[in-house]
Amino acid sequence: MVPAIPGWEYYKMETKKILIVEDEFFIANNIKVILESSGYTVTSIVATGEGAIQRVERETPDLVLMDIELNGEMDGIETVNEIHARYDMPVIYMTAYTDEKLLERAKLTEPFGYLVKPVNERELQTNIEMALYKHKTENRLKEMNRNLEKRVLEEMEKRIQKEQLLIQQSKMAAMGEMIGAIAHQWRQPLNSINIIAQDLPDAYKFGELDEKYIKEAAEKTMNLVDYMSQTIDDFRDFFKPSKERVPFKVNTAIKEIIQLLYYQLIKADIGISLSCTYEGATKKPPLGDRGEICICKPEIVVTGYPNEFKQAILNLLTNARDAIIDRKEQGLLKEEKQGLISIEISRENQLAVTKINDNGGGISEESLKKIFEPYFTTKGDDGTGIGLYMCKTIIENHMGGRIRAKNIGEGAEFRLELKMENDC
Repeated sequence: MVPAIPGWEYYKMETKKILIVEDEFFIANNIKVILESSGYTVTSIVATGEGAIQRVERETPDLVLMDIELNGEMDGIETVNEIHARYDMPVIYMTAYTDEKLLERAKLTEPFGYLVKPVNERELQTNIEMALYKHKTENRLKEMNRNLEKRVLEEMEKRIQKEQLLIQQSKMAAMGEMIGAIAHQWRQPLNSINIIAQDLPDAYKFGELDEKYIKEAAEKTMNLVDYMSQTIDDFRDFFKPSKERVPFKVNTAIKEIIQLLYYQLIKADIGISLSCTYEGATKKPPLGDRGEICICKPEIVVTGYPNEFKQAILNLLTNARDAIIDRKEQGLLKEEKQGLISIEISRENQLAVTKINDNGGGISEESLKKIFEPYFTTKGDDGTGIGLYMCKTIIENHMGGRIRAKNIGEGAEFRLELKMENDC
């Protein structure tokens, strides 16, 4: 009696179709009798590989019994290769030879069984049952894997969409900050333009309004207008979602955010500095009155989403600012002592490292464990709890980097690590 296989009852409910490919008629007919007496349907008996391929296409059997040595131009192994290239169909080899090289060739086609002629009835039935069961099981597993992969991709897409939505929500939450920053950015150039305009009547009255004076006044005014226009462009670009990973300059991205917040920080009596400590960096004097904002060449380049990176920097700087202001309001920072935020850009092996330090009093040990969790905030009703979570999402999930926080000195330090590209 053939041993039962778990789940085999399923196959007994259907009559399975089998194609016999054998060039010896007596052997083929004997196998046909055995199969039909066991409840199978034999679709055809063919003696050549070419004929087998045609029959498979026409009859779509559930299993093929394939003799390795066949008449014609194709042997059984070549025929199976052709069948597998077109159809997902189990094959059992039959042969009177046990040549080692032949077996190695046959293994490469991944057969479901291998019978040595003359074929034993019990072995034949057992091999067929096992092959059909294994093929069905494999197909089920493949389908489960396809469904699982589809679900994973769907969940990943949902998570990415959710993160993108949170990023945009975070940007909208930052819009008030940005508008306030622009107001501070514009105040000084507007005052300068006002002074130029007020000076024109006096210059005319005292006979100083010559071509040189007008040219200088126009040039100063245009420079100030260009500066204000650039501020608007920076603001507009900040709120554009980054759709593709692109190489960008870390130094420039950080400097642009500092420029947006600079006058706001100065008004709050908070000093800010940007320095580069990597080998080969040439420090150039900054423009205007921003003496602590160091400009370095060559810049460090990473690949990622520049606007999202800027948002992460903005979140970290505004958090540092708020911590310093809060410390001052509580009287924990002496009046004569200035609030400080320092940013250092460095290289460690192939990592671009950005450290942001402040003297805002640091973060409690309990909060340090939770600060990157969504909706966790230490600001009470004034905080959304998505700022630092989005920083982590942007740096780690979207850009393949790392962000860490710790207490150092009189405040906190946030360390950002990103894989570095070639220098500019």
